[in-house]
Amino acid sequence: MGWSYRKSFGSGPFRINFSKSGISYSVGVKGARVNIGPRGTYVNLSSHGISYRRKIQGTNQPTNRPIPHVNPETFPVAIEEAHNIASADIYQLTDTDSKDFIRELTEKAAKSSYVNSLGVAPLIVFLLVLTFTSFSSKTVVSQPQSDSTLVRVTSPVGAYIRKAADPRSPVLRTATTGQTFMLADSANRKWLKTSFHDSVGYISRKLADIAHMHHDQVKESQLELANPYAGYLLVLGLIGFITWIRWLKKLDQRRFEVELHYEMDEQFKQVYKQFADHFAVLSRSAKIWQYLNTQQTSDFKRHGGAGNLIKRVGVQYISANQVPLRHFITNIAIPYLKLSNLELYFLPERLLVKRGGTFAAVFYKNLKISSSLTRFIEEEGVAGDAIVVGNTWKYVNKSGGPDRRFNDNRQIPICAYSEYTLTSDTGIYEVITTSKQGAMDGFAGFLAQIGGLQSQMGIDH
Repeated sequence: MGWSYRKSFGSGPFRINFSKSGISYSVGVKGARVNIGPRGTYVNLSSHGISYRRKIQGTNQPTNRPIPHVNPETFPVAIEEAHNIASADIYQLTDTDSKDFIRELTEKAAKSSYVNSLGVAPLIVFLLVLTFTSFSSKTVVSQPQSDSTLVRVTSPVGAYIRKAADPRSPVLRTATTGQTFMLADSANRKWLKTSFHDSVGYISRKLADIAHMHHDQVKESQLELANPYAGYLLVLGLIGFITWIRWLKKLDQRRFEVELHYEMDEQFKQVYKQFADHFAVLSRSAKIWQYLNTQQTSDFKRHGGAGNLIKRVGVQYISANQVPLRHFITNIAIPYLKLSNLELYFLPERLLVKRGGTFAAVFYKNLKISSSLTRFIEEEGVAGDAIVVGNTWKYVNKSGGPDRRFNDNRQIPICAYSEYTLTSDTGIYEVITTSKQGAMDGFAGFLAQIGGLQSQMGIDH
């Protein structure tokens, strides 16, 4: 994990700061200092609390697009029969403290790439135009129009081709009915002279006749280079476009770049190390699921005695470090969970939520994570770290035993899993279950401690 260090000099509320990115100036008191400098947002984490210093935007200040009005809702909501487990619309999830941060991320994500629109697309057009203007089609005659005279065998039993015009002459080959040969000479009244391969021979006129065939002219289209300078234009064009696209790529990087730097004192570094350690415990759980839907059922006999049916999917991806945008620059590792409908990024001070290209964020003081143990009838195979607490039958009778009417009735294990419900007053509502008991306890407790610290400080970004 990388950490940035800065030196500062000053007196009273005024201070000059020196760092690798240049000189910046700040004013304020301890714990509440605004920074004016060349880079992005700085978050100061120390044993005394959390403070923020943000770059003050000048002429490049982004337009403040309106944030949809939110009527806070408390989740979960009890539904008698069916219960969909899903967070509210992404536009509603952001708390008041994170709106500026989310506005910047959303604006960066919504920008179109200059590389694609001004670089790659024109390059494709250039190559197409150069191709169509540099080559032309030319028609050539590959076989001229001609007539040929053939000797065709008419005898139903075939014929011999002899070495000389004599019935006693040696036979060179045998010809079948309908077979044709090139006519070499027809002056002899009894014999037709034919040619085949590198030889000539004679066929009796009684066994063959003369056939005339007409061959049409065969034409072919060929491409030819119409522009002798096409190769030079291609090389010069590619060099120009490569240079242009590289410059656009750097421009895109500056346009899309979001910087979020964390500065921690030594004591807080040791505390924050627990953040990654606790998430590592979660990631080592053999199975992690996301609940999508729950539904009560009265047909417990056909569902192993269960009164509640749960639709779940495995968490798609989990990583100890994942950035939310391509050009997102930070000096810390960001734990990441990819759910079926949301992506969760756990920053040191808040949860960042992403759906498509839209973001939301909630400080940990506004995030609630409740945990409990749940008994789950497991039909998909027991994970290696799961604890089996009992068994049931696929089809049960009133007493809980096997229903003898079903031949394929089998025992199903009952596992004790840890269930975690993430909620916020802005509408976050996700349920995550781990096969390993307590896999998320440490991580959830650490987030709760950070949230408690934020509440005590009355933090306002």
